[in-house]
Amino acid sequence: MEAELQLKANKTGYSLRLEALRGLAALLVVGHHAYLGPVYPWVRIFFNGSGAVSLFFVLSGYVLGLSLRRGAGPISRQYFVFICRRVLRIYPAYFVTTLAYFFYWKVYPFSEAASQLGGYAKLRLTSLGQIESFLFLDNNLNLVTWSLKVEMVGSMMLPILHFTSRKWHWSLRFVVLLLLLLLAFLPIGFAVTQRRLFMFYLGYLVIDLESLPKLACRSYTIMAGLCMGAFFAAAFLRDYFPGFQPRLFLEAISAAGLIFCIQAGGISLGGALDHSWSRFAGRVSYSVFLVHLLILDVVVNLFMQSPLRTASEHGLGLLVSLPLVMLVAWSVYRCVEKPFMDISKAFFSNRLNRKVAAA
Repeated sequence: MEAELQLKANKTGYSLRLEALRGLAALLVVGHHAYLGPVYPWVRIFFNGSGAVSLFFVLSGYVLGLSLRRGAGPISRQYFVFICRRVLRIYPAYFVTTLAYFFYWKVYPFSEAASQLGGYAKLRLTSLGQIESFLFLDNNLNLVTWSLKVEMVGSMMLPILHFTSRKWHWSLRFVVLLLLLLLAFLPIGFAVTQRRLFMFYLGYLVIDLESLPKLACRSYTIMAGLCMGAFFAAAFLRDYFPGFQPRLFLEAISAAGLIFCIQAGGISLGGALDHSWSRFAGRVSYSVFLVHLLILDVVVNLFMQSPLRTASEHGLGLLVSLPLVMLVAWSVYRCVEKPFMDISKAFFSNRLNRKVAAA
């Protein structure tokens, strides 16, 4: 039954294991911020938050690429529908959680000395800054939302590259990837975004690799192991060689390799991607990403004002906050994410299917 479900997922472009992979990546981000200043710095190597975000971008390129390749009709209509669906997928949960961060900042209950993570007691936002926080223009309320600006730019760029290069030979597509890599290292403005745009196109190109002849199962296992090693090696480079920019390339390549091994080789990472909890984490991963800093800030500051002050540095804060993060994320998913996903599906997907059928 499991094999049948996975085969069905691959045919539709939807993968339960990729969803689980996204969930594990979200948990790595939570762990990364929980160990922001730990007693044992080496522990952070196992919580490669930067690599997890890179994986999100590569995975977005892969999943969005599948959606674009299934598209039909005029290019202008496809692009409009694609962008509308991305906005409905990203913005509602972003707005609701940003509102929660805003009210938390307004009624911050902790002393300035207790602030460890978000620094909300020290945060000063102008009226314009408060408005910008709801428009992807300011990430001071929720520090991780810088990545959503990258996600939106990548989402707008990828369809253009798809419509332009979809009939090109693979060698020309590879040239496009190299140009995006060159952009990542050029000393121009918007460095945070420009350094990561190549990740979307890299994920898009992974789809083409699946048409290659199948390898032996052992080959995919070895390849996945190498990718995991590269993923954690990138965390080492981040902490001990902060100016080493090629780590982003290492993160992206390892993420692309993992996606390829999962989709083409059926790799489950020792069964971790088939576990019900990892799939649940994948389902609510976007909300986990959005709410975890708020929950961590509350929990850590409570510890800072209690006899368990030093315990938060040894991981107890993570153990306490993680169930709360998952509970709040599930609530946001059920009340915000899923309703808007259903609206998007009903208004766009079903309507387009009827038009295609009529044509």
